[in-house]
Amino acid sequence: MNQELYDYYQAYKQKTNAYALALSTMSFDQATIAPKNGTSYSNQLMAVLSTEAFIHASNPESIKKIEQLANEDIDDLLKKELSLLLKELHDNKDVPTDVFSEFTLATNEAGTAWSDAIDNQDYITFIPYLERVINAVKKQLKYHPNKKECAYNILLDRFEPGMNMDKYDAFFEQVKESLIPLIHQIIDADKKIDESILNQSFDIKSQEVFMNELCEYMRVNRDECYISTTQHPFTSFFSGNDVRITTHYYEKNLLSAIFSTIHEYGHALFGLQIDDAFEGTSLSNAIGFAMHESQSRFLENHIGKSKAFWEPNLAKLKANFPSLESLDIDTFMELVNVSKPSLVRTEADELTYPLHVIIRYELEKEMFENETIDYLQLNEKWNQKYKEYLGVTPSHDGEGILQDMHWSSAYFGYFPTYALGSAYAAQFYHTMSQRLDVDSILKNNEFEKIATWLKDNIHHHGASKTTEEILFEVTHEEFNPMYYITYLQDKFKTLYKL
Repeated sequence: MNQELYDYYQAYKQKTNAYALALSTMSFDQATIAPKNGTSYSNQLMAVLSTEAFIHASNPESIKKIEQLANEDIDDLLKKELSLLLKELHDNKDVPTDVFSEFTLATNEAGTAWSDAIDNQDYITFIPYLERVINAVKKQLKYHPNKKECAYNILLDRFEPGMNMDKYDAFFEQVKESLIPLIHQIIDADKKIDESILNQSFDIKSQEVFMNELCEYMRVNRDECYISTTQHPFTSFFSGNDVRITTHYYEKNLLSAIFSTIHEYGHALFGLQIDDAFEGTSLSNAIGFAMHESQSRFLENHIGKSKAFWEPNLAKLKANFPSLESLDIDTFMELVNVSKPSLVRTEADELTYPLHVIIRYELEKEMFENETIDYLQLNEKWNQKYKEYLGVTPSHDGEGILQDMHWSSAYFGYFPTYALGSAYAAQFYHTMSQRLDVDSILKNNEFEKIATWLKDNIHHHGASKTTEEILFEVTHEEFNPMYYITYLQDKFKTLYKL
């Protein structure tokens, strides 16, 4: 191996990571603690810094030397690391600096506009920012090496390598055919779950106390995992020993923060358990989003909504909220797993959740397949799809088209990974439950055994293996969406006595 090339690459990588750390810190602060009135100035300077990072990353001389190093006699892990990095660099190397800068400023300002718009339930004020972001994305894609490919397929592959509309269409069609009839059965079922006990106010400070107790149960290491609050929960990865998550407390919705926190900790745990040797490399940060979502959905649903998880935790919940004292474990599990058509994706039950994703997927396809978009009608199309698939209609755009922050961040193509990740999670859980006595582990306050199994079988690989390779290695099968579909059918037919 050429030592000079290797040393050059190490210096290049360190500077790249320095830019990334600075921008991550600014973004996290802006979403959590930064004064609102300073946002406009911060957006401008963050765009400048992002552009400098882009110029550094896409330097033709650097790309050439990394390519040369990739052709040297190097070990397989370094070869994989460079392969992942070069894919990203080649995808963006022809984008002019001013086009990238325009895109960055557009997303920064759209994020701020989205926050204001959802507070005011005012989609109309957000339209110019959304249009600007979409145009900036389309402009960038004109410089993509596969620019003759359908734009939306490029975006889908960006968030989950190898995925495209044909694959997602087949997956979603299977989901719809299997789950929509069950959803209607439950709507018409004789059994109704009484949720009235949750229709009260729950003190925010008491929610925070309970969340700390739940984090102790999940062995959250506060020296590595910081928790804050924000409008839309998310996870930021600063390093292998510094992951930051956010949640959002609602006085009238006790369960929201609980499952948002568990979900985000699923992401955090993945980041914290990647092999230490991958720190600061593409083997740590180039993981497919569906794989990451599989771990958050795994923890949120298969673990966090299980009876065994709550048997040691329900008493703690009732101690913080005496008005719930009459709740027994079986009644609480019905409340945790109740299924009904709803308007907000992040609050949706497991059964109806993929339909929320499908609605966004279908709208995104239309947005990128058509030359022009009628933005004034986009929220109405959103509402029509909710009526068609779930039989509910938003009363305002805050619980409709504005509810997710993803479009303001140009995360077009991300949403499908939530459903695909949920399907991966079901297949992983099926295997884990055959190898571990999961119920006993959770009842006996041994959460670390779950975390260790995930680390040994999934997390430590990072991006050194593809999702397909990890899935087959762990489950000894190719991806099979029937694990997901059967899991949901069995769970909800049992719950509703169908």
